[in-house]
Amino acid sequence: MIRYGTSQERKQALGELVRFPKEQANELYELVGEQLKTEKDMGMKIVLLKTVGDLGLKENHETVISLFEDPNEDVNKQAVTSAKKMKLSEATSPLLEKVKKEDFTKNSNSLTLYISALGELPDGKMAAPFLETKFREKFNNADIRGQIALYFGSILYQEAESALIEVAFDDIQPTTLRCYAMNTLGKLKSETAKPKLYELLDSLKKTSGKLDAKKAQSLKIYAIGALVTMGDKEVFQELNEFARDDDSMVRLRAIEFMGNLRDPKALELLEYKRDRDPSPKVQKAAKKAIDMINGKDTPSEEEKPGEEKTEEEPK
Repeated sequence: MIRYGTSQERKQALGELVRFPKEQANELYELVGEQLKTEKDMGMKIVLLKTVGDLGLKENHETVISLFEDPNEDVNKQAVTSAKKMKLSEATSPLLEKVKKEDFTKNSNSLTLYISALGELPDGKMAAPFLETKFREKFNNADIRGQIALYFGSILYQEAESALIEVAFDDIQPTTLRCYAMNTLGKLKSETAKPKLYELLDSLKKTSGKLDAKKAQSLKIYAIGALVTMGDKEVFQELNEFARDDDSMVRLRAIEFMGNLRDPKALELLEYKRDRDPSPKVQKAAKKAIDMINGKDTPSEEEKPGEEKTEEEPK
């Protein structure tokens, strides 16, 4: 089927191959690599690349990297995605060269993917000086600068601290960009940013009702998240206060953070929220937080403070 079937049959066979016993699949894996080198059909190229990535067939790294320059954008995006999934060290330098040719003044799903991949590839830190320059250039697209901020967090690039602080606490900057900068400052454990985060939270309390609700919500959540990620001891009082916020999403995140902190002092408030909060989602989060504090549950990787759902852009 992989050799001679219709496109639909071949795609189906490749889907089955992912579940095929590995000890019996060597010949089929070689066939996938051969077909990837010669395939002309765009749709099949994408499926073959995805299969190579899913199976971790790193012996095809040269072919995968060569497809970074495929004339079809969907193909080169899948090639980068597969290289990222396999963490191909050989892909870092070619991908950086590709990124250098991109237009940073325009929002682009492709460029967003490429920057994200550099954050996960071995030696991805080699792109940091170039991307720091692009981040500091305020005329570049705000969404792309936000992705660069997240990249700095992925590689823990301390040298970007001052640039991130400048953006995070600038009221003129877009909310998403500010939030992502705060997210990374939390990962960098920035002592310089810590008092500024508290100042921001204090300012948000004083201007409550005057700011756009979605903007205020995002800034509150990300500022608290950064402090929690830093492991700051003083943040509990802020969490206690924001757990009573009128905005249910702010309450929800504050309660999730309380669970991650595992501080027994939060139990009384959490029990109230579990039983009495007007939002069912907050009640559920409070129950989970109580279980975590009592040692009955653990946060998943994507729920760790400061890292949660950063791909969902704040409004």
